[in-house]
Amino acid sequence: MSDVPRIAEARRTERPSWGVLQDGYTARHGAPTSIMVRLEGEKRWRRLMVWCVSNSGTLFLRIRGKEIIVDESDLPPIVDGRY
Repeated sequence: MSDVPRIAEARRTERPSWGVLQDGYTARHGAPTSIMVRLEGEKRWRRLMVWCVSNSGTLFLRIRGKEIIVDESDLPPIVDGRY
C-alpha cells in the first residue's frame, strides 16, 4: 500500500446494499464493505470497497478518483462501530 498513507483506524458499520449485482458479483465500480477506515493525517472516514470475481475479492480505496488496492494485513484491528 505504498501509494496511500497508513491506515490509522478501522471500524465496522452496517454495509450499504448498493454495488452488488443480481448474480452476486460486484458492479464494475466495486461494492461497499462494512469497513470504514481513517488514513493517518485525515479526519475523514472512507469506506473500504471490494471487487469480487468468482469467489475472490480485492479490497480497495478510491482516493481522488484513483483505486488503491489495500491488503488485509495493512488494516489495524477493526472496532465494531455498530449499535
